[in-house]
Amino acid sequence: MVVAKLGDKGITVYGGDNTLTLTQRINASNNTGVDCHVALHSNAGGGTGPEVWYYTNSSNGKRLAQSILSEIEGVSNCPKSRGIKASTGYAELNKTSAPAVIVEVAFHDNSSDAAWIINNMDEIAEAIADGIQAY
Repeated sequence: MVVAKLGDKGITVYGGDNTLTLTQRINASNNTGVDCHVALHSNAGGGTGPEVWYYTNSSNGKRLAQSILSEIEGVSNCPKSRGIKASTGYAELNKTSAPAVIVEVAFHDNSSDAAWIINNMDEIAEAIADGIQAY
């Protein structure tokens, strides 16, 4: 859905192929020369709310993370945000050439978060696309 929303905004998207391995996705991102790399996930582990990760030393990654999270927080009945978080330990953050983020939309193993995701998929996709566009 996010790919379609970005396309509607005139933004060229490379990727979105969930059959690729992590290494293949990173290589494709680097070989294409994208402006940013955005990985979309749902979280697990008993928490609640969205969070967006960026590479610790990337000011552009931090700006992208904040832009996307700000838009997600505006989605109807959004669970309390966990904020943006820095890390050096995720390959999609530290092995990509472009500023990169990992968007954890919410927790799929939390019934209220899962219901929020399901009931607001279109609005969440639009929010993520708006955050990328604003970046």
